[in-house]
Amino acid sequence: MKLTVILPGSIRSKKNSKRIYKRGKFTAVLPSKAYLEWEKKARAEVSLQWPYDSPFTFIEKPVHVNAQIYYKGQQPDLSGCLESIGDAMEAFLWVNDKQIYSWDGSRLYHDKENPRTELIVRYKT
Repeated sequence: MKLTVILPGSIRSKKNSKRIYKRGKFTAVLPSKAYLEWEKKARAEVSLQWPYDSPFTFIEKPVHVNAQIYYKGQQPDLSGCLESIGDAMEAFLWVNDKQIYSWDGSRLYHDKENPRTELIVRYKT
């Protein structure tokens, strides 16, 4: 089975944009607000583009993911982008990002006019 989804906007790297949250003795490292906003929009787009008649459910089998990432500004780190996609879709599109068997053919492209991420997810039914 193949699922194709387009996520609009420039991807945000979860790896390179973190913030430190402190409250008393408790300290946590959290993703940036920009990443969290991107994740929220990405999940909404997947829900809108779900192509099947059945209700939205996440994939429980191994997946092969191809990500064509079109960025607007400075070139991001490909491994950081793939980590962002894997984490953003975890417990949403797939159960856990360790189900990702390969990132075959994933690439970065510069596109000032139309930044987006095109995902092709393949899995067996």
